Amino acid sequence: MSPHLPRRLLAAAALSLSLFPFQPGLAVEARNTTAMTPAEAEEDLDLAVAALEAGLPDIYWHQSPAEWRRAKANARERVRRTVDSEGLWRALMPLLAQIGEGHLSLAPSDAMKQKERTTGRLLPLSVLWTQDAAYVVDGYGQAADVPRGSRILSIDGRSAATLENDLMSAATRDGKIRTGVLREASGNGYGELLYRMTGSRESFELKLATSDGKINTRIVRGVLPSMRGKGPAVTTPQVASLEWLDADTAYLNVPTFSNKRYREAGADYQATLQGTFDELHSRRAKNLILDLRQNGGGSEPNESILFSYLVHEPLRKYEAVEARSQRIAVTDAHGVRYETEVFDDDEMKSQRRLPNGRLTRLNLPPGGLMTRWSRSAPVYDGHLVVLAGGDTFSGGAELASMLYHARRAIFVGEEVGGTHEGNTSGYRWNLTLPNSGMTLRIPLLKFRFAWRGLPHDRGVPPDCFVPPNAWEFGQPKDAAWRVAKRLLKQAWSTGGEPTWSRPGQVSCPIQATGQDAPL
Repeated sequence: MSPHLPRRLLAAAALSLSLFPFQPGLAVEARNTTAMTPAEAEEDLDLAVAALEAGLPDIYWHQSPAEWRRAKANARERVRRTVDSEGLWRALMPLLAQIGEGHLSLAPSDAMKQKERTTGRLLPLSVLWTQDAAYVVDGYGQAADVPRGSRILSIDGRSAATLENDLMSAATRDGKIRTGVLREASGNGYGELLYRMTGSRESFELKLATSDGKINTRIVRGVLPSMRGKGPAVTTPQVASLEWLDADTAYLNVPTFSNKRYREAGADYQATLQGTFDELHSRRAKNLILDLRQNGGGSEPNESILFSYLVHEPLRKYEAVEARSQRIAVTDAHGVRYETEVFDDDEMKSQRRLPNGRLTRLNLPPGGLMTRWSRSAPVYDGHLVVLAGGDTFSGGAELASMLYHARRAIFVGEEVGGTHEGNTSGYRWNLTLPNSGMTLRIPLLKFRFAWRGLPHDRGVPPDCFVPPNAWEFGQPKDAAWRVAKRLLKQAWSTGGEPTWSRPGQVSCPIQATGQDAPL
């Protein structure tokens, strides 16, 4: 997942609580080897499929039944040749990626992690993926002299476009959105994903184009994970921070909605926001840049609390929030039962059972289906530009969707990582597969928004497309930030509204990027 916390491990709602499976009669012992037989791999695959089909509220939200059948058949064909946990990962991940749920994940076992740390030979590059190319951020070992910003044309004869397509089966994502996977694969994350896709490699053939147009091919040795540096420092505040750019313009970076992270920083989320918007009001701010590019979500309903300081009227946010049932259970080939509880008896008081047996959330305070049941004050009424991208996920993507739906902001950056029609997140089932030791994390609540997709399977798009660049990798004040500043200086109509008040009317400024970009 890049220099940031893996977005897949951040839940969109009510994430302060994760549910672990009750597995009576089974104690899963840590294995000190990744070796396994095809029969053991098939047992783990069958258990994973059963749990996915039992736990996910709508497994066909982003795929068809026919696509799911084909994906299962392909996975079963692969496990017949599997001799280790790494092989099972390569069979399972395309199956999970097919589902189109970004909060779904598969964590390697301790034995797999240890093997990677001690014997794995990884790509000696830190990489930045955009939606049309891949660039070198840093090099290690024999690739330490590769200039930053060099474009990767191919690795071992596979073009960058082919390698990008490979990535879409190596990580989960919401719908058909590619940006979230590209952010996960940026930095040192690509070396790790490539290792899991293809295994340890003694050497790599690189075809590169430097910024002066020269093309060269070279062979470099793979490196141990410990030989790779941390890469460029990523400047991300722990909690929301406000900076004044001039007398009228402020920059608000909100990197997380996690209450835990605020507590760790000795802060309170609601108090931080209240103080921030009190300051914006007292200083009569006219322009605000809201940075959500590192916001992978956190605790429900923090995204809605921020929305309430930007829009006066509460919004019906969800059409429905649904779960399969109060408890989920499956049985493996040996008759062992795996079970998790979605809602306790007290939480069931806020649920209604549908005719099909599923559960749906009642629209009652303090939660329900609304953004909020009361108004916040003061509400910021000025001009708003939102910076967003592939790491804008879960609750971060929900806020982007709410602001887009309310036509409240202009968006700069990339398509956000979460689908505009909602997500499957919230409580999750952490199921350890007994033979491989890998942990399958299944989200259990379907949050369906009260509006249509953009189209289905896609996230909020940028009004001004400004992807990250290798020269400013991990730095918040980059090309997209400069575009946001220039947008706020565009001419205003006589009625006091910006000429670009609705998507499609924005005039995106041409902004320098790369090594010549002003810092």
